[in-house]
Amino acid sequence: MRIRFPVSCVLTSTFVALGLLAGCSQSGPEPSAPASKSPAAQATTDEYNPHDVPITEEQKKQLREQASQFPKAVELIKELRVATEEETKNGIPKDPFKAHQALDKADLLLQWLPEIAGESAVPKVHWEEVTTTANDLRTLFEKVHQNIDNKQEPDFASVAGEIDQKIARLAEIAQVPPSAKSEPQP
Repeated sequence: MRIRFPVSCVLTSTFVALGLLAGCSQSGPEPSAPASKSPAAQATTDEYNPHDVPITEEQKKQLREQASQFPKAVELIKELRVATEEETKNGIPKDPFKAHQALDKADLLLQWLPEIAGESAVPKVHWEEVTTTANDLRTLFEKVHQNIDNKQEPDFASVAGEIDQKIARLAEIAQVPPSAKSEPQP
């Protein structure tokens, strides 16, 4: 018996796996600051390293629960977009903790978005567009993220228009009535 997998499933799985491997990771040893300091305080007292405080497993679990339905996931992406803009509007944040948390959460959420679309019964005709739009948004947010990492002007304004267009398209897809029958996940 042959089992056939749609190309979109294979590609989506590949992108998700690569995204997980390429996510924010520690660039050096753990900071030796006392455990009593908050993550934000550690970020300001140690050498500038926004990756000292990665997203915790508990935060990932909570984010996944919050974004269990496609329309809610799109709303969370909008909120993270606003948070990123707010944190970077005056240049590189003095304390990059909040900006990096928002960017890291957006990256995770965008990686999960195709799967969330399938679980939320988004019509199959939109799955490819959801996947490509999520990947495009990840690339745009990553430009801002890289600028902060490189101690350069975040320049959110240069990607804001395109981010807004892509989020608006996802919001349109979120308004489409769910599929009547259960379809396999993307």
